[in-house]
Amino acid sequence: MVGDVRQRRLLADFAELLAYPGGDVTAAARRCRALLADDHPAADPLARFLARAERGPPGELEEIYTATFDLQPACAPYLGTHLCGETPKRTAFLSQLAGVYAASGFRPRGELADHLSEVLAFLAESPDEVERDVLLRDGLVPALERMVATLRDRENPYRDLLAALLAFLAPERARGALAQGPGKEARP
Repeated sequence: MVGDVRQRRLLADFAELLAYPGGDVTAAARRCRALLADDHPAADPLARFLARAERGPPGELEEIYTATFDLQPACAPYLGTHLCGETPKRTAFLSQLAGVYAASGFRPRGELADHLSEVLAFLAESPDEVERDVLLRDGLVPALERMVATLRDRENPYRDLLAALLAFLAPERARGALAQGPGKEARP
């Protein structure tokens, strides 16, 4: 699903974009956009995110990131929260994910193992195609569907970014999540 160099570069750029904004967000968004064909389903939402990043005042994306991911529990950037809730199952999920990372030689950069940016960074580097595909299919894509469906503010640039990532990973499922509209629960 994500084996070629272009796809891995896109995953690494999405990982950077979904970490707390600290570097040049517009550069990462431009790189992402340049790697997508104009007719790719992820192109339009990514272009909207890029436009907002380019025209926004300094510090705006940091504020929006915090309001979106830190202050809205329903849109927490942690896969385990969306897949397991805040239950012991999440702890087991984190443990299993840590084992997968360790077996591949991947070390998270400072977030919990199930943070979107860490999962994407792992997927960009992972040599194991089977593990990558299982994590995408059973973890990342369902969590993204829930996050996109949960974000109520259609003007939120991170909704566009999450929609772009979902459209990149699973274009057919992205249409369903976006069609449900805000506030409706995505189906797994």
